[in-house]
Amino acid sequence: MLSRRVFVCMQLLLFCIVRFSFSQETNQQQKLLAFEPGEKLTYSLGWQFIVVGHATLEVLPDEEIDGRPARSFMMTAKTGRVVSSVFKVNDSLSSLAEYDVSRSLGYAKIQREGKTKRDVSVEFDWENLNALYTETLGGDSRVTPVLENTLDPLSAFYFIRTQEFDVGDVIKGPMTDGKRCKEAEIKVVSRERIKVNGKKYDTLKLEPSLKDVGGVFEKSKDATMAIWVTDDHRHIPVKMKSKVAVGSFVAELEHK
Repeated sequence: MLSRRVFVCMQLLLFCIVRFSFSQETNQQQKLLAFEPGEKLTYSLGWQFIVVGHATLEVLPDEEIDGRPARSFMMTAKTGRVVSSVFKVNDSLSSLAEYDVSRSLGYAKIQREGKTKRDVSVEFDWENLNALYTETLGGDSRVTPVLENTLDPLSAFYFIRTQEFDVGDVIKGPMTDGKRCKEAEIKVVSRERIKVNGKKYDTLKLEPSLKDVGGVFEKSKDATMAIWVTDDHRHIPVKMKSKVAVGSFVAELEHK
């Protein structure tokens, strides 16, 4: 029987891959071409050689905030029927960002993992450079100082896709989950042609820094993480893999 720790590690892989944002020098046309409302990416989630669940990344219809358009994103992660009988996971993230994805306008997380239930919302006070964190069920609330153009974990993921980068680049930028604001870092290490679910992709391999991730990654001395994105202007993630002390975890694109 797989332990609760295994599934928490699987979730850490999925949610940590969206914790990395990039420098703010962008091309507006590139941003608009990377993705559009209606895009939905579906991934299988595996531990070792076992498929334990699925995840989706969606670009929702644009919203209007204070009279201007805003981007809307959603991410879900669920265990399959068999695995849910042992330990059920049903998590979701949602995010609102400036239309050019230059900074976050709001972030929310609904966490349902076994007996753990947590509802989190983060609002941004850009005039005073603060993130207002509220945990509805747990009662925790705090004000966290942020930097200009800080992104939340989910909007940061889509901001990555709008960027132009090449092998050898090291890209940095501020990111917050509402509890703390840190500079994230990711390296573009190589070009690789890989096969995922029977389809070949020309990709760029990215390696996020794990120094501030914490959790199982912090406790695993030789932990590694890699993300393969399509080598074009859309930078669609087709594979995400991590190795920690309790095993290897992988997310692979199934549908787009």
